[in-house]
Amino acid sequence: MKHVRELGEKDRKAQLELICEGFPWNTPEVMKERFDLLVAHSDSFGSFEDDVLASQIISTPYTIDFYGTKYPMAGIGFVATSHSYQHQHRIDDLMSCIFEKLHKDGTILSYLAPFSYRFYRRFGYETIFDMLDFAILRTDLPADRSTFSFERMDWDAAKDIVHKIYEKTKNLDHGMMIREPWWEEYKFHLRKPYEFMICYDRDTPIGYMAFLRNEKELALFEIEGSDDALKAMIGRLREEDIDRMTYTCTPQQNRLYELLEDRSKDSSVMIRQGMMARIVDVAAFLERYPFAKKAEFALEILEDQYAPWNAGIYEVRHTKEITKVKKVFATSLPCAKMDVQALVRLFFGNMDPKGIVADEKVWKILRKCLRQDVVNFSDYF
Repeated sequence: MKHVRELGEKDRKAQLELICEGFPWNTPEVMKERFDLLVAHSDSFGSFEDDVLASQIISTPYTIDFYGTKYPMAGIGFVATSHSYQHQHRIDDLMSCIFEKLHKDGTILSYLAPFSYRFYRRFGYETIFDMLDFAILRTDLPADRSTFSFERMDWDAAKDIVHKIYEKTKNLDHGMMIREPWWEEYKFHLRKPYEFMICYDRDTPIGYMAFLRNEKELALFEIEGSDDALKAMIGRLREEDIDRMTYTCTPQQNRLYELLEDRSKDSSVMIRQGMMARIVDVAAFLERYPFAKKAEFALEILEDQYAPWNAGIYEVRHTKEITKVKKVFATSLPCAKMDVQALVRLFFGNMDPKGIVADEKVWKILRKCLRQDVVNFSDYF
């Protein structure tokens, strides 16, 4: 008989085996240490057929910096169903269970990295950005004549420097994660045997790179620092004994894109799927949202199948950095009607009118008060 429940310690072995079935490039032996750290900081949910774990999802709490506003966010990852139990709507059951718990716990947003945009839109998620895949010949990397110095080191030596530099630079972007020490251990140390290169201005660390070497290819995993440090580090890679550099980032991390815009035809930048978001609690999201201007308007969420508490009309009044949100049965305020996917697009910096019913008066208000810089998020789960 099919049923859903939260997973505990006694389920860990079956959970890990199911994850490795769903993501077959992993093995229980290689993944166990990372898995143990992740589940220790997460909530896990499973769909069972009698006593057999048929499907599972991990939900990990994070905090993100959203235009300077702190939002509690749940990262959804390792969505896996055993081949023997697919096409039985088990993920539907799990998502309903997860959203109820997130709402009860006060979580406002949820992010995930999808295998399919269409599949996750049915649960209220919407695309917030795609990704850029760089494959750049070494000879296309720009040379740099800075006087900065560089030092290679392992994770133990680099971790404090990496943390401090990220803390200084993350606020240059919108929507970045506020990283906890356990997450940095999970992201860097337990993921792969990355090398680290620190960029110094005299004795002060101003940038870092994490990367892997594979024969004649250097796979850049993360690069952070000031504009000058970024240019210097990319220039330093030109001196490596490699044929090309690869890197994946969001389009909004365009400082690197600008450095590489003079690349030859043998280097490439390609777009691929990125991240999706959904608003778990619309009222709480609107109350915290950092409106750019004072405004008075209403929003009507027409339907939210997996978070039904979100459906309804919200009157929003923002003045002098104070926002009041009231859920009502009817309103005389200028009102925009939309589904939950359109709400995500609108409030995450995309003024696409698709899925939104509103007259020009409402659009004029929204264009003035909403942030229109696209949200940027690069940490995956």
